[in-house]
Amino acid sequence: MNFPPAIRAIVGGASYQYENIGMSGSSVLRFEDYVLKISPEENMDIEEVDILRWLHNRLPVPEVIAHSIQDGKSWLLMTRVKGNMLCDPSVMEKPVLLLDCMAEALHRLWAVSLADCPYDRTPCPARAVQAYVSGRFDPSNVEPETFGPNGFQSPQALVEWLKTHQPPVDRIFTHGDFCLPNLFTDGEHFAGFIDVGQAGIGDRWMDLALGWRSLKHNSNGYYGKHYAVDPDDLFRAVGVTKDKEKLRYYLLLDELF
Repeated sequence: MNFPPAIRAIVGGASYQYENIGMSGSSVLRFEDYVLKISPEENMDIEEVDILRWLHNRLPVPEVIAHSIQDGKSWLLMTRVKGNMLCDPSVMEKPVLLLDCMAEALHRLWAVSLADCPYDRTPCPARAVQAYVSGRFDPSNVEPETFGPNGFQSPQALVEWLKTHQPPVDRIFTHGDFCLPNLFTDGEHFAGFIDVGQAGIGDRWMDLALGWRSLKHNSNGYYGKHYAVDPDDLFRAVGVTKDKEKLRYYLLLDELF
């Protein structure tokens, strides 16, 4: 592969593996000590570099080693978070460890001070509309009940519903894509976050909703395997009362992104 000079100077001819878990649309190369994320050049990639640097010494996230723009692509070389993703079978088979790690991850996010945070990700229908208009909405990647006879007639109808049902925002620092492949454990404790490009000031229920849905999909056979995990146990582990209305709102909001 034709690595940019700044990247090649560090990784040289070291061997790597492709990481095929995730839905970011990026190519991810995993070295022994580094991870290289190759994405189409967009503002979001610059934001990920910014937020990673801001989070250094605030949260356990990869350290930016080098970042280059070449051939219309963003090449981001980071340190590798060691351990297993929470979606790994070895973790899914241990519900106590799984839920303890998710709870610790959420509390660590929510403990981050918002002072001088570089990005405001406050969830709002306007951002959903922008995502839909810009073409980021993927109709094949939605829950089956969102549209159709018992759901919304169209994405436009969902947008209108989101505009009139937005709950008060509980401003706090959020990950923005709080799902099991983005969370790691060393086998005993929570070990770190990856894919923090959407992190910033938001609402705690966005992370709770995406975490709940990720638990549901990873345990109910959606990805091929069943595990003895009740997604509602996330709320008990975190110490938050389940709010069905907020849960539904943020799950539906995420459908348009």
